[in-house]
Order: sequence, then structure tokens, then C-alpha cells
Amino acid sequence: MKKISCLLFSVVFLAAAVNASRIMRLPLKELPGKANSIVLGEVIKVIPQDNENLDTVTIKIDAVLKGELEDKEATFVLSTRGGLKDFDPQLKVGNQGVFFLVKKNGTFEKAYWGSIALFPKNNFN
Repeated sequence: MKKISCLLFSVVFLAAAVNASRIMRLPLKELPGKANSIVLGEVIKVIPQDNENLDTVTIKIDAVLKGELEDKEATFVLSTRGGLKDFDPQLKVGNQGVFFLVKKNGTFEKAYWGSIALFPKNNFN
């Protein structure tokens, strides 16, 4: 009886673990709707925050693809170290790409997890 109880517990535990690790995918057609600003930009500053898995990133905005922005720069926080939390890429100064952002009360945030599409290194310089 003890072996059967252990087996049942193991099956229930594994079933719960399998369901807990399932990732909800975001269809590509929904991505632009989640951002009120989509910009082309270049990373000009990355500041790691002490004792956390966060980076404060500043980009120079080169072109606005969606939204009406007069900002020349945008600063936002990424969760990059310590695993795959938020699936954000680790950015470095000089990285270029498309950034899907939301501007609320004068500050920028990512529109959704991993809302950055980086260009391959220096293809446009």
C-alpha cells in the first residue's frame, strides 16, 4: 500500500509540474497591438541594477514605426540575468533593433516579455 501511495503521489506531482511549465505563446499578429510605440533604435546605455537581475537600458530612437513620439531617447528596465525570467535579451551598447514599448505617464515599459527584435551585428552601418 505504501508503494502505491508513493507512486500515485509521484504521478500527481509530475502531472502538476508538466502543466506548470507550459508557456503561453503570443501570436505574431497580436504583438503590434500590445505596444503603443514601435521604434527603431540603438542601445546607448546599459546600467545593471545592484543585487537584482535587472538592467536599466536607454536607447536612442532613430525612427518611429508606430505611435507619435517626440522623445529622442527611451529608458526602460529589462530582466536579463539569473535565468529566463521574462525572456528578455541581455543588451549591450551598440545593439540595434526594433523595440515594442508602452509609454505610460511619461515613462517607457516593454509592451510584453521579450518585446525586442535585435538586428544582426552592424548590418546597417
